[in-house]
Amino acid sequence: MGLFDFLKRMRKDEKVEYHEKEKIAFSDIEDCIENKRKKLGMREKEILALIKDRIRILTIRIKEKIDILRKVDVESKKVEDRLKYVVKEARKEYIDLIESFINNLDNLKENKLEKIIFNIDTLFLVFNRSSHLSYERTTILIGKEMEDIKNELTLFSKELITLFKENKEITTSFETIYFIESELKQFKKIKEETDKTNQSITSIDQKIIFKEEHSKKILEEIERIKKNPEYSEYLKRLEKVKSLEIDLEKDVQLLRQLIDFKTLGAFFHIFENKMKIVNLYKENFQKNFQQDDGKEIWDLLKEAQLATERISDAIKNINNKKEEILKNKIQNEKDGQIMQRLYSESSSIILEIDSLKKEKSQEQKRVKNLNGNEKEIINEINEEFGKIGVCVD
Repeated sequence: MGLFDFLKRMRKDEKVEYHEKEKIAFSDIEDCIENKRKKLGMREKEILALIKDRIRILTIRIKEKIDILRKVDVESKKVEDRLKYVVKEARKEYIDLIESFINNLDNLKENKLEKIIFNIDTLFLVFNRSSHLSYERTTILIGKEMEDIKNELTLFSKELITLFKENKEITTSFETIYFIESELKQFKKIKEETDKTNQSITSIDQKIIFKEEHSKKILEEIERIKKNPEYSEYLKRLEKVKSLEIDLEKDVQLLRQLIDFKTLGAFFHIFENKMKIVNLYKENFQKNFQQDDGKEIWDLLKEAQLATERISDAIKNINNKKEEILKNKIQNEKDGQIMQRLYSESSSIILEIDSLKKEKSQEQKRVKNLNGNEKEIINEINEEFGKIGVCVD
């Protein structure tokens, strides 16, 4: 076990208490940290100087006691020669180990209290472990001189423990400052993200306003057009086209009933190509009549001498209605282009506005989460500052 295990437990279990806390604004955190760091740095240098001075004194005292240890006359002891040999070898090994220990201790160059604590502790651990056997063997014949060296080391460790205990807040305060700085960096990063997201929300709001104004103008233009007499004519033509298309379908069905497909088929049954035309019309009269305006079936009827004036009039009537429908559709297409464009543009804008609102909602949720993270970090910073006697308003 290291000589500074007590110190480690002390740092873990004990808390530094400040009876009167310094109050600062959140905006003054960085200045406060810098001031605290400077003060702690000055105190740390003072403690390090004390430690190094105490190491220097220890080195002088140990060297003096090593000289005394070397001069102890083991040969004069009334014991077996083999035991004298064991003790002398153990003494030599112990002196080598403690001289190495003192030399390493004297050459410590650390400028941080935390590191010098760790390094001194490590040196003591290594020395205690490696010198235990030689120490025990040497004390068989040399007691007082070995005890004097042990007492010097014990006194040194106790003095350092007392020194560390009295100044334990230096290390813990540095740790607190490092943690606060880390949290502060995270806070700034989150704050930047929050500001950036809020800017995005503002930009989205501007886009929504622009789109809504544009949509309003389009709807106003649509209403203006609807009030125009020309639009009324446009609607009338639409209704007329629907009515004509219904009549046209009925007329085509009536025309089919006028044609005797049985007799027509019997007349052309030996002519494959013409029979094919008869069957196509018979199976889907509407479709095939639309393709050629009834020209092929009329030619076949004339050739088979089945053409009648009634059929001819029916075909002419159907084709006249088709022309009238086409004429009205062309006119409506021309007149309706503006309305169709406006309706299409209005629908597109409505979708864009909906998309922008969803995007805004997502950004607002992000800001809410970021604000929650900010509050959490502020609470943690306040808690940490409390450890070094500072209250953040």
